Amino acid sequence: MSRKSYGYSSYRSRSYGSYSYGRHRRGNDNKKKIIIVIVCICVLLAAGAVGAGVYFGVFGNFTAEPEASQAQSADTPSKQETDTSKQVSEASKNDQESSAASSAPSADLKGEFDGNVFVYDRQGYEIFYGSAGVADKYAQTVASIKKSLGKDINVYNLTAPTHSLYGLPEKYQDLGADEKQNIKSIYDSLGSDVKTIDVTSTLEKHKDEYIYFKTDHNWTALGAYYAYCDFCASAGVKAVDIKTLSEGRIENFQGSLIAATKTDTNKNGNKLLQSNPDTVKYYTMPGNYTCMLLENGKKEAVEVPLIASFAEGSNAYSAFIWGSNPYMDIKTDLKTGRKLCIITDSYGCAFAPYTVADFDEIYIVDPRYYSGNIIDYIKKNKYTDVLVINSVMTANTEIRTNELKTILK
Repeated sequence: MSRKSYGYSSYRSRSYGSYSYGRHRRGNDNKKKIIIVIVCICVLLAAGAVGAGVYFGVFGNFTAEPEASQAQSADTPSKQETDTSKQVSEASKNDQESSAASSAPSADLKGEFDGNVFVYDRQGYEIFYGSAGVADKYAQTVASIKKSLGKDINVYNLTAPTHSLYGLPEKYQDLGADEKQNIKSIYDSLGSDVKTIDVTSTLEKHKDEYIYFKTDHNWTALGAYYAYCDFCASAGVKAVDIKTLSEGRIENFQGSLIAATKTDTNKNGNKLLQSNPDTVKYYTMPGNYTCMLLENGKKEAVEVPLIASFAEGSNAYSAFIWGSNPYMDIKTDLKTGRKLCIITDSYGCAFAPYTVADFDEIYIVDPRYYSGNIIDYIKKNKYTDVLVINSVMTANTEIRTNELKTILK
């Protein structure tokens, strides 16, 4: 049985049936049926006891109520009616609270592996298996960028955590390696010359928001925005207010994590993930700018809009700067005196559009597809800032580090 991959080599494979999710769910249904039968028997027995009480004259005590009680005005609600009204009000309130709480997964909900994807609460997760040794090689490569560019060009590094760090409960946090510690080790290895942007705490504050996709390994435009704000604070520029931006939506996005569960015998992928598709929300950036894109397989760059709003289906994430390509060159009319080069994996796609609000030019390159020496290009075109932004998975995949090295020579 062959299984499709989407570019990460740090996964391990496990059987879909490891936790027997389907059997566990049906087993609970059987237990519920038994409980219902027992409750019904108890109700019948209680009804019999009440009937016996009536037979022996217990009911007569109710007919001996004072007449004043019987003569209560019809316009005045009885205590029983008042109590009932209060209970209905409280029940309504409890229903609303229960409805709000129902959005959170049950404490006893179980997850399971489908190939390399961990499925929990109808969402797919990457499990991180990185190591300090591989991460250190990545850090040294990023540090070499700063060394090659010299003191006059600002170099930043942002290593993005995966959804697993925020979406999975504590009981599943030990499935893989420690992402936070791994990111910290990368930053410690970079040295003081590279400005580090640790977004783990920021994303933690917003973990209950829609900051990662459910069926794709990338963060959403909202998750990318929070990271962008942290970058702006470090770079000394003012972040655009997301509330001022007009938005668009692409519905029914079934992303890379569904694709990763497809096999020769399961052409459509994991059913739980299919039943919970994503919405890709994108933002239209104001201002005057032009975008030149070199697409994969093409020889010349062509002018395109910043957002490919026509993207759909499994390719909907490509709405952001047209997805992962050799490069996109964006020129604005801001006159800030600053130019930004972004060296990135797919996480930079949702991030990059915001930066048109802050820089005169933004040059976005993906080392997987870019050819040429990026160091020479940055120097020749007088860039002032360089941001290396990759997911922690990319930073811990040696082949990705080797691809980064190829554009530095």
